[in-house]
Amino acid sequence: MSHSPSLSPAPVTDQRRRARFILWVAGVVAFLGLVGGGIASAHLTSSLSDYDAPGSAVVLAQHQLQQATGANPEEGYEVVVRTPAPITESSPVPERIATVVALLRARPEVRGVLDYANTGDRSMISGNGTLTVVVATVGTVNEQKAVTALQRAIAAQPSLKGNTWLGGPTVADVQIASVSSKDLGHAELLALPFLILLLFFIFRGLRAASIPLIGAVFAIAVTLGVMGLVMVVVPLSVFALNLVIALGLGLAVDFSLLIVSRFREEVARQGSMDRALATVRRTAGHTVLFSSITIAAAMATLAIFPERFVYSMGIAGAIVVLAAGAFALLVLPSLLVVWGERILARTPTVGHHREAGQEHTTGRWYRVASAVMRRPAVWATAAVVVLVLLATPFLHVSFTGGDASALPPSSSAGTAYKVVQTQFADFSEAPAGLVVDAPHVTEARLAQYAAAAAEVPGVKAVSAFEHVGRSLWESNVALASAPLSPTAQRTVKALQALDGPGQTTVIGQTASFLSLQTSLRSHLPLVLGLIVLIGLVMLFVMTRSIVLPVMALVMNTLTIGATFGVLVVAFQWGHLAHLLGFTSPGALQSTSLIIILAVVFGLSTDYGVFLLGRIKEEHDAGVAPGESVAVGLDRTGGIVTAAACCLALAIGALMLSELVFVKELGLGVAFAVIIDATLVRGVLVPAVMKLMGTGAWWSPTSLRVRHAPVPSPISTPVVAPVLQKVEAR
Repeated sequence: MSHSPSLSPAPVTDQRRRARFILWVAGVVAFLGLVGGGIASAHLTSSLSDYDAPGSAVVLAQHQLQQATGANPEEGYEVVVRTPAPITESSPVPERIATVVALLRARPEVRGVLDYANTGDRSMISGNGTLTVVVATVGTVNEQKAVTALQRAIAAQPSLKGNTWLGGPTVADVQIASVSSKDLGHAELLALPFLILLLFFIFRGLRAASIPLIGAVFAIAVTLGVMGLVMVVVPLSVFALNLVIALGLGLAVDFSLLIVSRFREEVARQGSMDRALATVRRTAGHTVLFSSITIAAAMATLAIFPERFVYSMGIAGAIVVLAAGAFALLVLPSLLVVWGERILARTPTVGHHREAGQEHTTGRWYRVASAVMRRPAVWATAAVVVLVLLATPFLHVSFTGGDASALPPSSSAGTAYKVVQTQFADFSEAPAGLVVDAPHVTEARLAQYAAAAAEVPGVKAVSAFEHVGRSLWESNVALASAPLSPTAQRTVKALQALDGPGQTTVIGQTASFLSLQTSLRSHLPLVLGLIVLIGLVMLFVMTRSIVLPVMALVMNTLTIGATFGVLVVAFQWGHLAHLLGFTSPGALQSTSLIIILAVVFGLSTDYGVFLLGRIKEEHDAGVAPGESVAVGLDRTGGIVTAAACCLALAIGALMLSELVFVKELGLGVAFAVIIDATLVRGVLVPAVMKLMGTGAWWSPTSLRVRHAPVPSPISTPVVAPVLQKVEAR
């Protein structure tokens, strides 16, 4: 049963007018962001160079080769062609193959075309002679436009319909991005009706339920617009859009739930919307401000990585967090002024509203916290053991990247890859390359180096070195296993360890992936260190405690570790392969883990700030330590759990994707937010805080702040004058 709390007289017309003005301004800003972002999104990069480690030996060698030959070693087309009749390497070129060769040579980005006839290479013909592969080297290219044009050219030839499959690294990269975007859109459309229904029950009203969706649209629109401005200075990867959508939706739900729930609570307690909004700004607004600044600063540290796909996520992630925070602090209060009465009409009867410090009538989460705190050591130990056991498989993690093997059979590049792997026993789809830069090297020394490379386990064949310009020599190395497999990685590491003439570099897909992993590992300590420092400082400023920030970061680490461990079991070991419909790649994709790390850290920090902020509010009001924890959990437990359920539903739908790494993202985020909102916030936090008692609030005397608590973000000297000017207009 619901009722409308008794209110003081309705807000004056001027207040509503100011609120509507702010909403109009917010709408215009969001519209401009969508328009500008829509235009700018066409210029987001989606190329293999997004994953390059700038300055690495592999990238430098590839640039040298491209300058010398005009061909980019990372890019390329492969067209698998079905022949009218079985052929051999000495057979005349059938018309169908000649048509493919002509189409490729007509493309402006193509630098050379190789087939069985002009190379005499038997490995380019399948075992039964009914298939052949045509390879094209590619120079500077706009991948999306070039692949689309080539697909249209092939489709326009009746003789090629059903007899050709376009693949290669350039096509695979475009199709992975396309399938990923399509799956993301499909998942959101599938989850949206259920999400709206869930929000309706959580917010208890259609208008209130629309608030987080409005917030998500606003945050995403503003982020797209700002990203367009950023791209004037630095290119950004399309890969960042997945993070923008996940964080924009997640934080909009979190912040809206916190603000609306506190608004309803305060109106029921104070009987006035004006006084309730003032309290909300001072309390829940304070929490949102600290949460958004902390998460945005942590996200911004990803910009330290030089790889475009990573720093793009850092920049976009920081922007969307601040945009979601701006909605909650500046736009949402105006929505509450305009829709306040209707939102309050759906407020459920609540019999335990009270002034801080008064006796509390128990609720569900209060009883959970009280039960946990009766045996805190047992519950804390059990929770930590469970989380550590879940995290243990991550000690055995292996990493892989994205290539054509990840694509479904419905894609041409995925089909071409599988056909080559199964029908062309001796052909190497993604060979490694040996690049030698030596001005005075002899052919005998190069032959000796090639012979040594041929002896490395995992190498099928090594071609003779070819002089490609100036002091550069190149040899192709056919690998016996898939380019991103652990076996291929070991083979390339062994090639890198060989003693070659002059400056020698191993290039190719495997070497590029290893170079990326090395770069990520080298920058990771600095990034993690800054994230820890930011978290400690911001949470200390909020809680005035040295202990609680450390506790929060440790619990975030346990959540992330448990999530990664579950992903190893599910995807690397393949225990959920049948249930989720995939073939295990035997490793986790490192790019997926970085997105999951960013999203989970952000949302875990958000949930932690919500809970600790309310516990501190009770503690500052003089409530006993154990009681303040129980009351804080009672006030925020439902909010955090509801927010986690909404996000788990929206992001968990990605498990229906055709791409394994997208499934990893869906399962990882969904599992993390659920376990963080329940086991960590519902059990571990109250148990640990009960064990610490008053020690949870300890800080050195030199750091203690003797003046009043940190003021509300809306009433600070910086923010208040700005809002007053806006409202005055």
